[in-house]
Amino acid sequence: MRIGIDLDDTICKTTETVHKYLEIYSEKKHLNPLDVMNDVDLKEEFFDEYLGKIYEEVEIKKDAQKVLKRLKSRGNKIYIITARKDAITKDGKTILEITKEWLQKNEIFVNKIILSSYGDKKAIICKKYLIDLMIEDDPYNYKKISTIGIKCLLFDDREKFNLKEDYVTNWLEVEKYIERNR
Repeated sequence: MRIGIDLDDTICKTTETVHKYLEIYSEKKHLNPLDVMNDVDLKEEFFDEYLGKIYEEVEIKKDAQKVLKRLKSRGNKIYIITARKDAITKDGKTILEITKEWLQKNEIFVNKIILSSYGDKKAIICKKYLIDLMIEDDPYNYKKISTIGIKCLLFDDREKFNLKEDYVTNWLEVEKYIERNR
C-alpha cells in the first residue's frame, strides 16, 4: 500500500511549537500574539526568525513513530506530502534538510518527501504517486483529495470536527484502519 501522510499536526505537534515561539516573539516585541498573526509583515518576520527552530524542535505525536515503523516493516510505502515550502531558514539550512534530519532523529523512515503541497496540488500529487490512502489533518485538503477518488483519513487528535467516516483521533486508530482495509 502507498500511504501519503501530512507532516505538520499529523505526525508532529507543530501548532503547539508555533505557539511557544509566538509567545517568545510577541513578548520580545511587546505585542499581543494575535496582533502578530494578523499583521502580514509581523507574521512574515516571525516565521523568518523562528521557522527553522520550530521544525527542528517540534515534538512527535504519541505512537506515530511506532505505528509508522510497523507500517513500513509490513511493506507499505510511506510518502510525506506536506505544505512545507523548501525555503532557506535564517540559519542557512533548507526546510527539506531540516525535515529529513527531524525524520531521521525520530526514526521515521520514508520513501519520499514531497514539499509545497496544498489543496489541489496535494490532490494531484496523491494521484501522481498512486497514493492508496492519505492521512491528513486539514479538512480542505481532505476534501480535495477525497473528491478525486483517493481514500483519505482526517487525522484530528484535538477533536475539532464531527465526522463519522474517514476520521481518526490517534495513530493507533490509523494502524487499525489500515489493517482492516488492506
